[in-house]
Amino acid sequence: MFANNNGSYRTYYGTRVIFDRFKRRNGLNKYHIHFHGLRHTFSNMLFEMNENPKIIQQLLGHRDVKTTITVYNSVDNEYVRQTTEKFNEKVKEEQMLIDQNIREEVIEERKEKLVKDMSDDEFDDMLQQLMEERRERKRKKQSDMEM
Repeated sequence: MFANNNGSYRTYYGTRVIFDRFKRRNGLNKYHIHFHGLRHTFSNMLFEMNENPKIIQQLLGHRDVKTTITVYNSVDNEYVRQTTEKFNEKVKEEQMLIDQNIREEVIEERKEKLVKDMSDDEFDDMLQQLMEERRERKRKKQSDMEM
């Protein structure tokens, strides 16, 4: 909607005449820009900003949101690429969580099997070795802090 200086609405024809004059003055006629195309550009920009389709419907004056979504929602390749990247990143995150859970389950199963198959002496030796490694890490950490 465009207004006149007195606040009343301009007619479609009057607005189109002003737009055509603007194109002529600025050498834009060769680009085949049509006045109605501005609506499409406006709606596409709003869709690309992830605006609510119901709001876009209201701004364009459509009765049905389906018209807004199907007719006025041309998607360029960059928008598709960004959305695809978001989706791929989400899938990758989910897969990492699944992989981490599977890895933890496998480690737990291996631990249980390892401990189950050990004799008491073997278990004591392993425990002794782990305790010694832990003490060594503590000593190393303290010596690093003293420097």
